[in-house]
Amino acid sequence: MNIANARLYMSLIILAAFLISVVPLQTTPIISAQEQEAVSPFDAIISALESDIRILTPTWSKPIAVTPGLSFEISLAKDVSIARAFGIHVITGEVLNLNIESVEKIGDSVSIVDGIVVGVTAVKIAVPASAGEGLYNLFLETSDGELMWMPRSLLVYNSSPDELVLLHLSDTHLGATDEGILNDFKHTRYVALVNTLRDLLGLDLVIVTGDTIDVGNQIGAYRNLAYIMNQMMVPTLIVPGNHNWAQVTRVEDFLLQFYGKYVYPARQWSFRWGNFLFIGLDSQSTGFVEDEGLDYLEDVLSRYEGTGVRSIIMFHHPLFNKSGTYKGDPESFRNALYGSWDSEFDKAERFFEIINRYKSVIAVFSGHVHRDADAIYYRSDNSKVYFITTTTANHGYPEGYYWGGKIVKLRSSGEVDVITLDREYRLEKGSLDTSKFRVFSVTGTDGKAFSWMIDLSEFQVDFSSLVLSFPLSKAVPPETYLNNILTDGLEVEKISIVDVGPYYLAVGTFKVMNDIGRVTIYAEEDNIAPEINVTSVVPSKPFKGSVVTIQFTVSDEGWGVGNINAKLLTTEGEEDLDVFMGVTLGTYIIRFIASPGLEGVRISATDLAGNTVETTIDISIPAPQTTTTTTPQTETTTTEEETETTTIEEETPLTTTSPGEETATMTEEVDETTEIEETTPGEITTPTTGAEEAEAGGGIGGLVVLLAAVIAALIILGTAVYVKYKR
Repeated sequence: MNIANARLYMSLIILAAFLISVVPLQTTPIISAQEQEAVSPFDAIISALESDIRILTPTWSKPIAVTPGLSFEISLAKDVSIARAFGIHVITGEVLNLNIESVEKIGDSVSIVDGIVVGVTAVKIAVPASAGEGLYNLFLETSDGELMWMPRSLLVYNSSPDELVLLHLSDTHLGATDEGILNDFKHTRYVALVNTLRDLLGLDLVIVTGDTIDVGNQIGAYRNLAYIMNQMMVPTLIVPGNHNWAQVTRVEDFLLQFYGKYVYPARQWSFRWGNFLFIGLDSQSTGFVEDEGLDYLEDVLSRYEGTGVRSIIMFHHPLFNKSGTYKGDPESFRNALYGSWDSEFDKAERFFEIINRYKSVIAVFSGHVHRDADAIYYRSDNSKVYFITTTTANHGYPEGYYWGGKIVKLRSSGEVDVITLDREYRLEKGSLDTSKFRVFSVTGTDGKAFSWMIDLSEFQVDFSSLVLSFPLSKAVPPETYLNNILTDGLEVEKISIVDVGPYYLAVGTFKVMNDIGRVTIYAEEDNIAPEINVTSVVPSKPFKGSVVTIQFTVSDEGWGVGNINAKLLTTEGEEDLDVFMGVTLGTYIIRFIASPGLEGVRISATDLAGNTVETTIDISIPAPQTTTTTTPQTETTTTEEETETTTIEEETPLTTTSPGEETATMTEEVDETTEIEETTPGEITTPTTGAEEAEAGGGIGGLVVLLAAVIAALIILGTAVYVKYKR
């Protein structure tokens, strides 16, 4: 399977590097020499979220928006003395020095108050009147020289926008696989989509309405989510979904250890960007916004009443389960409500009472149902509230739907428009179908290489160019990366590399010359082949009809893994096998049904520099032997001696397989298969259960036992007849 472009083949032949024009670089040192130690971009982002002295708010998933000359507050997890504050523009690398107005200790430890995490230290920061517009990485330096930062958490704007164009994503489900591809890997295409739409449509914002990861305590999935989303060059707003609560039973754990630590440390929030007010609510695992959340909603709307803002509400579970237009009392359209809201109808009634009273509300964004289901609700004065429910970004969907995201334009006049690039808009289908937008990234070792693979051959939108970002380690000067760019099917139109603090960010516009292509930026050559490590083969001694599951890992000390292929080796030749991703990056699974003639499995892996390695797993089931059957002579007269020479033992040898041994083997396979299923919960291929395996193997074993019994009975009967007539 080609993991780099989701099982679509592309050439891995490395083309010669060519000269390109570059935008002047911003190379002025930003951080002190002590802080210039090169770390991978992944490690830099994760350390920002996991450090003991981390910034609690604002965060990458809900920044603070402020105009020049005004102040805002930063909440910290530790009591520290702050010596310096600054921001770095995520696109230009421009350094924005911020003024520290106050540093105040407000508690002895991090606490939770009304569903919001409260820090130990509050830092009040003023934005200079001369600040330039844009999205910034936010940095604080302590008096001891320690640096804390939060990517993409400060948004500076000079004037209120009259409209915002956003991409609505939902149900990203990182940490799970679908169609044999890990969603963490699949989700990287939204970085390319967002950054391209920013240039193409003026995209301002990305919102995500829950189920960001598949299981709420999957820290690895949260880390990957943060790393991927922080490559986008526009702000992000996120609310939780029921899967964010899965396996998390306490609010304290939800806010301090999992969702709150890696996304945003509050169940409800508000975010004002000029004329637009976004309110995020938690519809929890039960599927509705509880009274606490509705109280919060009402409080925020009342505080902004009369300010002229347009309010947008976000939560995971949709109010409407059916597309359409609705008006009047909720009781009149109760059959159109989603089940969890219908079961708590008093909460639904209160929600509609609130949006009827506060006319600033123009849109409600949700997900959960993994399909489009937009609705329009008319108030009594005929003003409209748009209920936008968007399909899943990465995971399973009902028949007739697809993976995708919805492009929506919000206007300060109150109008809401869905922008479709590949179809005519309908309430039941308005998302951009990203199933065929096969644009995926691979990060090299230590962040010193980064690649994009594209296949747009079946995508329904003609993107003549793509905007691609490359987070790169500061282990080498930026000029080194610019001298090491390989392309195939893409042509560089412009590219720049800026210092965004802990790492470099290269951003390039690439003209699409062919539907299938690739670009790699690297610091050094890669001459080392990947490594394959087989972690389990179950069952270790397969029998005919058993389901064999092979798990293995592939790692590469270089640019990253490109292709992985597997072949089934039999006495009759070779047969291609599907390779599925496991639940973590770098793990893979193969499944097949064993049959006689099996000799083994060969796995090969090729990295993005063209280095290849292969390994063979010896698994064998002997091919059936051809038995020569003697044709008996046909005679009308049969003597006693002739009857005696017609002996079954000579013509049909009995099997020597012990039924007891076969039963023991099957029991062992059931146990092993059960174990492997527990370690691969995200595997998309429907496995054969232990009972099914036992039934399949037991059927064969039963036939052998039955045949042996019949033959033995015939021998006894023949012997008895012979003895009788002999006497």
